[in-house]
Amino acid sequence: MLRWGALPPRHADQYDWISVYLHDRDQQGIWRTLIFTATLALASSTALMIKSPQGPDGPVAVTICVVAAALALAAAVPFLLHWPTRRQSLAFSFTSTATIAAAALSYSNDYVGLMGCATFAVIGGFVAYFHTAHEVVANGAIAAICVVILAARLVSSTGDIYLTAAAVAIVATLNVGLPFGVLSLAQTLRVDLRSSGRDPLTGLHNRRSFHQSAYELIMRNDTEASRLMVIVIDLDSFKNLNDTAGHAAGDAALIRISAALADNCGHSAIIGRSGGEEFVIADVDHPDPPEVVAERLRRAIAELPVPVTASIGTACAPLKNGSQFNLGLLDELVEAADAAMYAAKRAGGDQVSHAADMPGDGEHQHLPRRGRTQSNTKASNPD
Repeated sequence: MLRWGALPPRHADQYDWISVYLHDRDQQGIWRTLIFTATLALASSTALMIKSPQGPDGPVAVTICVVAAALALAAAVPFLLHWPTRRQSLAFSFTSTATIAAAALSYSNDYVGLMGCATFAVIGGFVAYFHTAHEVVANGAIAAICVVILAARLVSSTGDIYLTAAAVAIVATLNVGLPFGVLSLAQTLRVDLRSSGRDPLTGLHNRRSFHQSAYELIMRNDTEASRLMVIVIDLDSFKNLNDTAGHAAGDAALIRISAALADNCGHSAIIGRSGGEEFVIADVDHPDPPEVVAERLRRAIAELPVPVTASIGTACAPLKNGSQFNLGLLDELVEAADAAMYAAKRAGGDQVSHAADMPGDGEHQHLPRRGRTQSNTKASNPD
């Protein structure tokens, strides 16, 4: 059965694919500004309550509000400077949840504190969009604890059960409806994007889906010790197969070849069909060198019962920790591997060519060097 590529676990964190989605549409800057501005506004509202008679009462409560506002603002600083890592994003959400709880419980007016719990919904919406249902539930649980405490205080101090019930209904509706609505929307969007990003013939990623999935793979593995490998494959004499045996035979060959690629790549590899008879593969930290992987793929294609072979180019470079540079690196490696593939094709086809390794510092050289290939099958007229 054809493997469709490295799909995330069922409850996988959404941060990587959402980050890539926003990056591809040049929306990260807008989101960074919105998140920092919203945090600044919430932190300012907490600070302003210090001067209100309904706010914190006493030096301890005032100190709690000041520290809470400062911590929330500090946690949002990464959004002001750059697109944060997943850990920084989670730290921001956890810190924001804790500061909202601390501020709400420190107010002298229990009704004000209870209504302030509505701001938990803002953080709930954030984690629902960027992370998982687990973070949404954790944020909601803390909100629920605060609501119960403040509601009990309000009933005890005022005896007004109806006012308390009305406030609880408003806060509960916001903290349940907004986060879980956003979570449902984000998950639906993800499913739709993935289903629309598949080549209908082979089940592999199409060009857009390949880049998005490869970006996700990079963001999950962007450490200094990791290396990104890209392989570009073009089938030799495929046009001749279509012309002589018909497009049905060509389609059958593409299906067989796609299955062979999936069977001979690592589980984490992202495999895409980037053109009629061209494929591209990206993987991080594969245990074998790229030339070994490429030769295994070349041999697997040559051994199929189809009258085509493959010209293969590879390129490899180290990733950088938490750097947006890595997203541009993928495009450079695809370009370098593509140039190496054409070098193999010009040399007669059914060969592997390797681009010189890139240092990962932005000063890249796209110089293919021909790799040694052991083959008994040479394509006489490569496309």
